[in-house]
Amino acid sequence: MSEIINNQQRRIEIMKNLVRQLHDGKAPEKVKKQLETMLKDADYSDVFKMEIQLIEEGIPEESIQDLCDTHTHVLRKQLDLQETPETSPGHPVHTFVQENIAITEKTGLVKLLISEMDTMDAATDALPKMREIQQHLNDLMDVDKHYRRKENLVFPYFEKKGVPGVPAVMWGKDDEVRNLLKTTIAGLQGIDSITGAEAKAFNLLAVLPAVEAADEMIYKEEKVFLPTALDLLTDQEWYEIYSQTMEIGYCLYVPEFEWMPDGIDRDVINAPKIDGKIQMPTGAFTLEEMIAMFKTLPFDMTFVDKDDNVKFFSDSPERIFDRTRAILGRKVQYCHPPSSVNIVNKILEDFKSGAQNQARFWINMGPKLIYIVYYALRGENDEYMGTLEVTQDLTEIKKIDGERRLLTYDKKSV
Repeated sequence: MSEIINNQQRRIEIMKNLVRQLHDGKAPEKVKKQLETMLKDADYSDVFKMEIQLIEEGIPEESIQDLCDTHTHVLRKQLDLQETPETSPGHPVHTFVQENIAITEKTGLVKLLISEMDTMDAATDALPKMREIQQHLNDLMDVDKHYRRKENLVFPYFEKKGVPGVPAVMWGKDDEVRNLLKTTIAGLQGIDSITGAEAKAFNLLAVLPAVEAADEMIYKEEKVFLPTALDLLTDQEWYEIYSQTMEIGYCLYVPEFEWMPDGIDRDVINAPKIDGKIQMPTGAFTLEEMIAMFKTLPFDMTFVDKDDNVKFFSDSPERIFDRTRAILGRKVQYCHPPSSVNIVNKILEDFKSGAQNQARFWINMGPKLIYIVYYALRGENDEYMGTLEVTQDLTEIKKIDGERRLLTYDKKSV
């Protein structure tokens, strides 16, 4: 056993030395050849431990972050042999992997559109194709929830176990992806017209780097981070992560199965309710009663917090607009088509500034008249707390005439 450990540490020392050479700019091709020749037995744990030791030896996290793409690329031949982690449906790692599949599908669609535009004439109107790309990038912004779960639910366990360096490096790479996507979307939102030649340049300089960065993060997660996390965390710790996942939400994928590992202590996770009721200023009810109440209300409600994240929607029986749990935690701007984002931003801006407290709309959807109202939610000191969207079908209400004073059921009892 000691010989195996010593051999691994020798490999890590070689890797550290070669990464330092890359950092110093010494003959990258020569260094790459040495790595490919000498590190045939390297795996994800070697990369993980190498980064920890480099940080512990004083190399700044920022420098490791800058080198992260380089040494991952150099070691790709070895890392390719590492299989994607397999876990049971519902396990947080299984969810991360399924989300990565959905992200890859989106980046693939963007790359396909880019390749289609490569043959476009320079003067052709490219705006319709760029709007398609913009919509896919809006969907890709869901990676924010994927990254936030990783950063806020998984990283703390690395820190508790004395390995904070690698999460810090990965967090920086997450931010790079987020910033590339945000900047690219902002650029597309400001475009009213664009030619084929201009679109090709924009795709090359902005769109392609953004989707490639998202793809590269998937590789790092599945070849290094997730295998390491599975080795490091217990089922109890994974269940604690699982139980908090809905507070942040999912990315382009919603698990169909609940996950309940054997031998875990649920009492550690589920804090007891006070008298089993949720106490409000004007009364109290059980969680089950509250769920039933929201299911019964004859209108839909969606709550967006002060940071523009969708945090809740009611599960009405005759919902007007589709809602899935996948939108929870998502920026509300990315839940709307590009053509209406400016209206959403204007409402939020006026609510936050205090200029307005309500915005009303009514639209015809076939024979139905739909009433939509946005309300600014404010605290005791009039501070902005978020926005409540209430949607109701007014079709039958509009038909009401005269009075009804006698008990008359609209539907016959069964």
